[in-house]
Amino acid sequence: MVLGIAMIATTIPTIFGLNEASNAMRDREKNTKESARKTRFSLCAVCDASEGSLHERQQVHNSQVYLGRDRKLYITKHPSPSMVPFNGHLYHHPDFEEDNLSGLISMSAEDNPLARWVFLDSETDEVRWGGKEDTEGHVCGPFDLTADDAYLALDDMQRWMAVQLTKDPAAQSGESYEIQDSVWRLYFDRRETEGNDLPAGSRTMKIFLRRVPAEC
Repeated sequence: MVLGIAMIATTIPTIFGLNEASNAMRDREKNTKESARKTRFSLCAVCDASEGSLHERQQVHNSQVYLGRDRKLYITKHPSPSMVPFNGHLYHHPDFEEDNLSGLISMSAEDNPLARWVFLDSETDEVRWGGKEDTEGHVCGPFDLTADDAYLALDDMQRWMAVQLTKDPAAQSGESYEIQDSVWRLYFDRRETEGNDLPAGSRTMKIFLRRVPAEC
């Protein structure tokens, strides 16, 4: 009996030490995750070898994500001078719980940068950007990074799509890059239709959005 009590007594410090080490590891992982969320990054589209034709993959794979002047997001290796590379991070959004980092913003290039909210159009599932008032009634998150901090997710899913519409009404705006063959628009397959709800003949590719930490 005395021996049993002694053995239990000697194991308690070991168990306590393991719990402390486990808690410290979880704290480090949490801090690393929070740091990645708050650090500015750009976005790069990547796709599987089974997606689209070789020509389409060459246009999309490893292409950067840009903000267009028309408040849409584009994927291209040949940006127009009016396009601005996505350069942002996860940020507190008032639509979610307190202390969240569920919103996504891209910072402007001005000396006093402005936050541009990125959101999903609730009717078209196209990814757009704008001011806070522009996001009302649309899907503002929750955005997050994958477990390895390598990719961007929306509502814990990676249903991103690169899309080229057959008849693009935005082409009427005068932005010639919107109808260039090498420029794709960013969508999210929220309804899991795989693009079947888009106009007939539209080209779509499933993609992932890789996080590329900003240099400064």
